[in-house]
Amino acid sequence: GVEILVDVLQNNKSLTDLDVRQNNDITYDGESMLLKLVNNTSSIKATLHSNHTLEYVCVKLLLLDEVSEIQTHIKMATQINRNQDNPEAAGREKVIQTQLHSANRAELCRLQDVHPSLHSEINPLHLPEVLALVGKHHGQGELYVALKSS
Repeated sequence: GVEILVDVLQNNKSLTDLDVRQNNDITYDGESMLLKLVNNTSSIKATLHSNHTLEYVCVKLLLLDEVSEIQTHIKMATQINRNQDNPEAAGREKVIQTQLHSANRAELCRLQDVHPSLHSEINPLHLPEVLALVGKHHGQGELYVALKSS
């Protein structure tokens, strides 16, 4: 069910709202697939090719004190989609907020069950620009983490 829906929505350019809260059969893996749809962290290229059109994705009804890590990250990704002027800008912002932030990236990779190596996919000639973006958007602590791992 969810796999077919995600496959269809991968190239979606018109649907902005998706509400599947009434479907109680969506599993943790299904939720993870929906997260991967709006912010695939398996690579920078995958993040750039994620769905940047969906602005609201409602997965499950939660009780007032319940928190779902996956739904929190889906909400963050769709909020980026809403706040950017175009899909390309949303993709770039997702890369900055998730791929270039070690804690966010680690959590998203865990939730999506992916284990990529970020710096191996960056052209060495672009590494100074990437590190400058990390420092600019996430501060010196995150820049140190990025330098240490490169």
